[in-house]
Amino acid sequence: MKKDKVSFKHTINNLKKTYKYAKTRTVYLFLILICNIIMAACAVIIPILTAKEIVNLTSSLWQQLLVVILSLFAVKILKNITLLYSNHCYNKFFYVVRKNIQLELEKETLRITTDDLNNNTSGTFIERINNDIDNMIYIFVFIIEYITDIISSFGVLISMFFINKIIFICDLIMVIVFYILHKLTSSINYKNLKKYKIAKDINGGFVGELVRGAKDIKVLNAENSFLNKSISLVDEVGKTGYTKSFIKAKLKFYTDSTRDFFDLTIMLICIFLIYNNKITLAIALIIMNYQDKIVSISNSFESLFEEARNFDVAADRVYEILDSTKFKKEKFGRRSLNDFRGDIELKNVSFAYDENGNVLEDLSMKIRANRTVAIVGKSGAGKSTIFNLISALYYADKGKVLLDSNDIRELNKDTIRGNISIIPQNPYIYNMSIKENFKIINENVSDEEIIDACKTACLDSFINTLKDGYNTVLGEGGVTLSGGQRQRLAIARALIQKTKIILFDEATSALDNETQTSIQEAIRNMKGNYTIIIIAHRLSTVVDCDKIYVLSEGNIKGEGTHKELLETCPEYKKLYEKDLEKDKKE
Repeated sequence: MKKDKVSFKHTINNLKKTYKYAKTRTVYLFLILICNIIMAACAVIIPILTAKEIVNLTSSLWQQLLVVILSLFAVKILKNITLLYSNHCYNKFFYVVRKNIQLELEKETLRITTDDLNNNTSGTFIERINNDIDNMIYIFVFIIEYITDIISSFGVLISMFFINKIIFICDLIMVIVFYILHKLTSSINYKNLKKYKIAKDINGGFVGELVRGAKDIKVLNAENSFLNKSISLVDEVGKTGYTKSFIKAKLKFYTDSTRDFFDLTIMLICIFLIYNNKITLAIALIIMNYQDKIVSISNSFESLFEEARNFDVAADRVYEILDSTKFKKEKFGRRSLNDFRGDIELKNVSFAYDENGNVLEDLSMKIRANRTVAIVGKSGAGKSTIFNLISALYYADKGKVLLDSNDIRELNKDTIRGNISIIPQNPYIYNMSIKENFKIINENVSDEEIIDACKTACLDSFINTLKDGYNTVLGEGGVTLSGGQRQRLAIARALIQKTKIILFDEATSALDNETQTSIQEAIRNMKGNYTIIIIAHRLSTVVDCDKIYVLSEGNIKGEGTHKELLETCPEYKKLYEKDLEKDKKE
C-alpha cells in the first residue's frame, strides 16, 4: 500500500478491528437499519405523492387532492417519527461503543514506553482520544445509511428505465461520472486531512504545555516567546486547514458544476419530450422530483469516499496506539511475588538513553529491605536513572536489576509498580479534592487510612486548617499547595498504596528549612517499615541514613554511613563541606 493511499481492503480491515468494540450494541445497528429502510421508502413515495398533488391541484380534482394531501402528511409524519427513533438508537449505540474504545485507548496509552511518551507531545494522544474515536464510530451508522440510500436510489434509477429510456441513459452516465470524480477527489482530500491532523496534534501538545506551565511562563517573563511559538504553530494549523478546506471547496465546485450541467441537460430533455408529446406534464414532474434521488446516488459516492477516508485516518491513528504499530509498549515478565520484602540489587549495570554514551557504567549496589539509603552526587551522575531502572521505566542495557533476588525483567507489572512508589521533586497532584487524590490511587481506602497516612506524612494538621478539610479541591497540579505540602501529599499517597519501596527523587532540594524538617520527620516516621532510597543534593537531609552511596560518572565512588564517608571518600567530604557553606549563606 502506497503512502497516503488507502485501499478498500485496508478500510475493511479497520472496520473488522473496530467492530469488536461494537458487538454488544449490534441490535441497535439492526434497528437503525430498519428505520433507514422505512425512511428510504418514504423518500421514494413522497415525490410520487407530490407530483399527484400538483396534478390534482391544477386539474381541480379536489376529492383526490384531499386524499393525496392527507397521505403525504401521514408519510412525512411516519418519516419524522422513524428519524426520531433512529437518533435514539444511534445515541444508545454511539456512547457505549465510544466508552469501550476510549477506555481501551487510555489503557494502551498508559502502556506506552517512557521514551515514546517523552518523544511525543501530549496533543498526539489527546487528539486521538477526544476526536478520532468519534470519526471511527460514525462509520457504522453511515454504512447503514449509505446502503439503504443506495438501494432506494438505484430502485428509482431502475424505475426511470421504465418511465423514459433517454432520461435513464443520462442518469446512468451521470452516476458513472460522479463515481469517478468522487474517487479522485477523496484521495486528494485524504492527503490534506492527514497533514492537518498532524499540525493539530503538535499545536494541541503545545497548548497543553502553555496551560500547565502558565505560572512558570509568567515568572520567567517568557509570554512573548511562547506566544510567538504559538503563532507559528497556529499559522501551520491555519495553513494546512486552509489548504484542506480550499482544495476541498474547489473540488466541490467542480463536482457541483458538473451536477448542475446534468440538471440542465435533464430539464432540456424533459421540455423537448413534453413539446413533442412524448411524456405528459405529470410524468415530467415525477422525473424532476425523482431527479434529486438520482443525484443522491452521486452524493452517496462523495459521502462514502469522504467518510471512508475520515474513518481510515482516525482508525490508523488510533490503532497506532492500540496495535503498537508506531508507539512501543512496556513489556513485563509473568512472575508474581506474593511476599515482597523490598530487597534491591543492581549487578554490573550499564545504561544509556541514546548514542551519546552511558549514563551508568558497570554499576553494582545492594540495598537490604527496610533500610533507608541515600544516593548522592553531582547533577548528571545518574541518580535518577537508577530510580528509572528500579521502577522498570527503562531496562538496563547490560547487567541485572534484582528485586528480592529476582530479575526485574521476569516480574509482572503489579509486582514491580504495586510495590514501588516514587516521590518526585514536583509530584503531580490531581485536580480533585484531597480525599479523591487518595481514592483515585486506591478506591477502597477508608477515611481512617487516609487520615493515618496524612498524619505519618505530617500533613493532617495542615489539612484540618482548611475550610473544607479533606474535601478541599486542590486545583490543577495542586496549585493551591506549597511545594512541601505537595510532596507530603505524595508521601501520604505512597503510604496509601502500601508499597514496600519508596523512592525520594530530590524531594527536599528546593524546600525551605522548616518544610525540609517536616519532610525529614515524615521519612523518620516511615523508617524501618519500608525500603527507602533518597536522592539528595542537600546532604544534611541524609546524614542519618543507614547507608549512603556516592555516585560519580555513572559509578559508585564510595559507600558507607555519613561518618565513614567523611573519613574514606574525599568526593563525599567535598560535597558535604560545600553543602555546609551553602547552608551558612542561606
